[in-house]
Order: sequence, then C-alpha cells, then structure tokens
Amino acid sequence: MPANSVTRLGAIALLMSSISSMALAQTTETTLDPIIVKGATGATSPAEYVLDLAPGATGPAADGADLLRQVPGIDTGRMSGHGLEIVIRGQQQNQLNIIDAGSFTLGGCPNRMDPPASTAFLNLADRVIVQRGYQSVTNGAGGTGGTVILERDAPKFSPDKRWNAEALLGGVSNSNTLEGGVKGAFDLGNGFYVSGFAHRKTADDYEDGNGDTVLSSYNQKSYGMTFGLERDGLSVALDRERDVTEDVLYSGANMDSPLSETDIWRLRVKKDVSFGPLQRIEASAYLSEVDHVMDNYSLRPVGMMASVVPSESDTYGGKIEGQLDFGTTTAKVGVDMQSNNRIATVYQGSAAMVAQVDALTPGLARAYMWPDVTIAQYGLYGETETALSQRLSLKLGARYDHVISSADAAALAPAGSPTTANDLYTTYYGTTFDEDRTEDNFGGLARFEYALSDQSKAFFGLSHSVRTADTTERAIARTTWVGNPDLDPEQHNQIDIGFETVRDNWHFNATAYTDRVSDYILRDAFTYAGVTTYRNIGARLSGVEIAGGWQYGGFDLSGDATWTHGQNLDDNQPLAQIPPLAGKIVATYGQNDWSAGARINWATKQTRIDASRDAGETPGYATLDLFGTYDVRDGVVLMAGMNNVLDKTYANHLSRSNVVEPTMTQVNEPGRSVYLTLQATF
Repeated sequence: MPANSVTRLGAIALLMSSISSMALAQTTETTLDPIIVKGATGATSPAEYVLDLAPGATGPAADGADLLRQVPGIDTGRMSGHGLEIVIRGQQQNQLNIIDAGSFTLGGCPNRMDPPASTAFLNLADRVIVQRGYQSVTNGAGGTGGTVILERDAPKFSPDKRWNAEALLGGVSNSNTLEGGVKGAFDLGNGFYVSGFAHRKTADDYEDGNGDTVLSSYNQKSYGMTFGLERDGLSVALDRERDVTEDVLYSGANMDSPLSETDIWRLRVKKDVSFGPLQRIEASAYLSEVDHVMDNYSLRPVGMMASVVPSESDTYGGKIEGQLDFGTTTAKVGVDMQSNNRIATVYQGSAAMVAQVDALTPGLARAYMWPDVTIAQYGLYGETETALSQRLSLKLGARYDHVISSADAAALAPAGSPTTANDLYTTYYGTTFDEDRTEDNFGGLARFEYALSDQSKAFFGLSHSVRTADTTERAIARTTWVGNPDLDPEQHNQIDIGFETVRDNWHFNATAYTDRVSDYILRDAFTYAGVTTYRNIGARLSGVEIAGGWQYGGFDLSGDATWTHGQNLDDNQPLAQIPPLAGKIVATYGQNDWSAGARINWATKQTRIDASRDAGETPGYATLDLFGTYDVRDGVVLMAGMNNVLDKTYANHLSRSNVVEPTMTQVNEPGRSVYLTLQATF
C-alpha cells in the first residue's frame, strides 16, 4: 500500500476519533413497513426495496448492476457484458449514491467502463437497500435520484461451531460464463472474528437473439478479508478488499479495458451507549483506489492511430454519527466527508510507432484528460422522526455541504502536445481552471406518513437536494469532449406521494413524483458540432412507480411497472437517457424443497429522445424467463433457469450505440441463455 494512501487512511481515522464527541443523535430510517414476498426477490414499499440475497433468491448476474436490475424502479444501460449503469427515476452516475459498508468507490474511467456497482460485491452484504428518490439526508452529498446501500453485519456463530462457510459454483451457456466463489468466517474467541471471501468469474462474448456476436467478454476476480470484534455493544470491523477486472471488451465504446484494479480499505465502528438521550455512536473511514487502463489496440484490431488512457481515481472519506432517543422523537446528527482525486492522460501515436515503442512514452502524451482534479465535500446533517400521533409520523432532515474543486494540471501541457486543458476551457466557456471552485449547498426534506388503517398507509414528501458537478462534467479535457469548470450544482426540488396496503395474502403500493431541477447539468452534444460540452438548464423529471403481489398456498404472483418522463425545459425537448414505461410480471409456485416460476420482462417503445445523445428510438419488447430451485439437502440449493426463452433480439433503450458492429443500432441484450448454479452453506 503506497505511503500516501496510509497517510490518508490514518488521517481520516484520526479525524473520526477526534470528532466523535461532537456526534449527537440518530433515529431509525423512516420507511413504510416492508413486505416480505415469498418467492420474489425481496421486500418492497413505496420508500425502499430490500433485495433478497438468500440462496436461491436470485439468478446469475454479470455484476452488481445486473443484479440490481431485478429491483422495481431500476433500469440499466449496457455497453458490454460487464459494467452496466443503473438508472433510478431517470437519474444516473453521481446522481445516485452507491454505499458499500459505508464506503464510496468512484470509477477510474471517464467513459464509465467501471461504474461503482460493477465492483461492489453485493453477495457479501447482509442487506441491499434501494431508496428511490431522495429519502434521507444521512447518505452523503448528492444522491438526488436515489441511493443503494450495502449493509454488513458481524458473522453469527453457534455455541458448538466456531466457523461457517458458503460456496458457489455456476455457469451460463450463452457467453460460456463460469463463476465460482467461497466466503467464510472463523470465531477467534472473546468476540473477535476473521472472515474472508474469494470470487472468480470469466465470460466470453455472448450472442444476441439473431445469433450475432456482441463483444462482451471479461475476466474478474475479487477477494478480501475482515478482522472484527463484536462484544458488549461494541462492533469494530477492518476490511481489506481487492477487485481485478481484465480483458473487458466493449461493443459500446471505441476502446476496451485490458486492466482495471480496485483496492479498498475500510474501518467501521459502532458502539451502544447510555448517556442521556444518546443511544449509539457509529463511525466509518475508507480509502478506495482505482487504477484503470483503456486502449484501442491490445484487444481489438488497431486502426491508423493507437490510443491508450491510463487513469487513477482515489477516494477517501469518513462519517461519524450519533443516535438519540427522546421518546416520541428519534434523531440522527452527523458529519461526513469525501475527497476524490482523478488523473487520466491520453497517449496516442501511429499504430506502427506504438508497435515499436512503449505506448506510454512521454512524447506520445496528447492530453491530460482528467487534469489532476480533486473534488472534496464536507457535510453536516441532522434528521429526526417524530410520532405526532398513533397514526401520523413526521420525518425532517437538513444538510449542509461545503465543496472545493481544483484542477492542478489545468495549465500544463503534456510533452506531446502544446494544448492545455485551460486552452479548451477558454475556447468553449471563456474561463480557466486556475482557481478553486467552491460551493455551499443546503438541502432538506419533510415527509409525512399516515396510517389510514391497520393495513394501509399513505405518505407525502417534499425535498430539496443538491448535486455538485463530477470530475468529467467539470474538467474533462479532450478536443471533442470538454468539461465546464463554472457549472453550478444541480438543485432538485421533489414532491412525491405514495400509498401502500398490506392484506393477508396480497399487497399493493404506488408512488407518483415530480422533480423540478434548477441548473440541471446537461451533457450537450448539439451546440457545437462534433464536440460534447456541458451547461446548466432547467429540467423536469416526473414519474409513477407501482408494485403488487398476491399469494395463495404455494402460488405467488407479483408485478411492477415504472414510467418516467424527462423534459429539457430550456430547449423544449426530451432529456436523453430516459427509460420508457417498463416492468415485470413474475409467477412462482413452490412446495417444501422446490419452486419454479416464470418472469415476463417488458418495455414499451421509447420515442422521446435527444437525437444527439440517444442511439435512436427504441422498439418495445417482451421477453420470457423460466427459473427454478431445488433444495438438494439442508444448506445446498440448486438453481437453474433459461433467460430470454424465445431468443428475442432487443436492446434496452439506455444502452450505448454499438460502435463495433454496424448492423446493430445499440448493444443488444443476450439471446437465449441457460444457467445452472449450485450454492452450499456449511
């Protein structure tokens, strides 16, 4: 581990300990009571969805985003078999927060080859909570569209057994995917424990419904260990994790990724206390380091010019929070911080030259694509929940963030080019990035929940949330893609209203929302021909989410549908990358040690597009999946299924244009795929 990394981790750990006495209070999350649906993928309510990660509950997935697409209200965009991008309520990238056991990992690719969900190992989590919309001020800065939270508990041991373990082995026919993994924990005694995991997955290119090859192969391995203590109301865990993804081919990009490495250090502390109203203190510190390489010659035929872009994205941060109980009111008060530094350099030369010399020769450096950009955010928040009566509760939250952005290499030109990042900023925006940009952002929410009866609830929420521009939006510097240092932060003003009813054998919930956005950050591909720039506009995002289910005996029927409407108010045209009306219908039947089911995935045609950003209008589709599980013995589950049974050729509207195969408009989804997975708990 580099010395500067140790220094960063130590500094944030020291910060945590030094400010622990400042933490005041907290409450439990305000959510409608979750509904556990047997045979479905989790628990759901208008406020959040809890993904079921029990053995046999989910099928195979290429990465975390692929698994999350099973959640109602989550859609995904694809440019390969790996690295899918999740979308909630028409928002994506850093409009969403992905929190893995208290840590944030920001990817190292300007083109989003490695979004956070691609390296978050969801199967390590005890709970995966998806909050749609802005539901809490406690989840860090941003998160205007929603938050995905991976929570971990200390392992549990029986009195006569000091260890536990799980193993998984599986494969998928289409893409020849092979996957294997183990995880386990050992009781060291006196409350101390050690746990670890290792996981490996390889995949070839898959075929779409027409039998055409979609470049999508990859190799991924992840491993890590945790050393912890769980005793007398004190929980301490130190995590060390590493993910290595190699030889990833991208049909939706002009480059592939021969190597991407993610290293995470994480410290988590929780302590139950009894000091007046103060009931609990929680703290965390983390360091995430990403080293990413993309090029256009090592994994595909090279053209006239060879390009390679090595990049780094280092993120560190922490949080300390107190939890208070005042009887009818509970509260959370805390401070948090996050600092991310990103560097990316473009090296380019003729194919013949690169074949003869090291591609990273300084003389071949053409641009500082991310010119040593640091964005630091320091936050202070408070959130309360009060039972105003037996039926009515009120949740209130407020948040302040101070943001500092800098670009230390903006005025520098690489050895192989006379052009600086500042030259590009001046050309398109009349500004430079020589001085730091600072922001003081305020957000908050108010949420009422009312029990209409013992079976039904309703809620009404108001929120104001703020998202600062990310590194790419603010500072990317290429001749055809230029960030804007003077972007204002997005200001989201949301209203949502929802209803939920839970009966003996059926349930239903629905939510409607609208989000009026001031200073929405638009990725603009039409103002300057051939150049992507950024500017602030007014925008509106609105939508409806519904979900329900019915159970009778061993039979379960569930379904969901989500509709989103996005409008660019300044230019009076649709926003790009907005999913159409889409959903699922799932029917399962199970008895004793087996279950079987079918799922219909559907989407309507999307005709509302930004022609400069979207690949085009996308036809509607409906696909059929079949699946089943069998308990071979206690703790051993066999899962089998067939996805896209009818071998449908289709693409998700959010997927990238296919730049490799000219006969395909977008990166198509896989055709018929058969899978088999064996999962055992010891």
